[in-house]
Amino acid sequence: MTTYIKRLTRLAKAYATAEAEVIAAFFKRPHTPTDHLRWLKAQGFKEFSAIKPIIDALTALYPKIDRGTSRHDYAELTEKLADETKHARLVMDLIQEISGKPTTPRDLTWLPEDRKLARVRARYSQSYATLLHGSGKVNSREIKRRDEDLERAAITLTEGGGGALYLVCSKLKKRGIEAKIAQAFDEILRDEVGHKDSGGRALGGQIENDADCQRAAEIISAVCGQRLRMRNEQFDFPLSKIRLAELNQRALAALHSRK
Repeated sequence: MTTYIKRLTRLAKAYATAEAEVIAAFFKRPHTPTDHLRWLKAQGFKEFSAIKPIIDALTALYPKIDRGTSRHDYAELTEKLADETKHARLVMDLIQEISGKPTTPRDLTWLPEDRKLARVRARYSQSYATLLHGSGKVNSREIKRRDEDLERAAITLTEGGGGALYLVCSKLKKRGIEAKIAQAFDEILRDEVGHKDSGGRALGGQIENDADCQRAAEIISAVCGQRLRMRNEQFDFPLSKIRLAELNQRALAALHSRK
């Protein structure tokens, strides 16, 4: 089982490295402050859209604490709500500072490739797709399903692209607007560090044989492959379709690497 988890974790990390290349390609070019508004509005949507579904889930699960819903799981969900709210605030503050205009959730952008990402996730878990995109309503019955634990764990391993965006942005030049971007995303990165291994831990209890490993790998590659296209669109297509395909193939090869 440990070998399976190592392979799947290696696959997810390879996709995170690919995602980082997409983002880094954007920042290699010179930009004016307003050039950052497109990707920040898309990222702001991703952060903000997660808030309401978590509130819905907490409301639905509240009467069931320690009566079918673990108090530890409930507390973890409240922590996620706090994180997502804070991260949305940090990104929206950046948008407001750059634009010089009051920023509201209506100013945020759900780009087409991100919509496709929601649909890819929904093929494996509708509840998790909703929690991550805010594109539906979460109910306690859906959350408490036990027939998609493997799928949920695999999706969790892909969440946030391994922190690639936060890591790249946290290392930006320490001057001008990029310094402020670096400060905000470094704060988000530090929040995410404690959650980065949750997918691997969750998968550890789900992968028992080759078939399970293959199923998880299918989900990770489908979600992360679409994440690459989503990031490329978010950052105004810094890489060609050919290069994206190369990155995808390189990530897939990592699954069978012995390194």
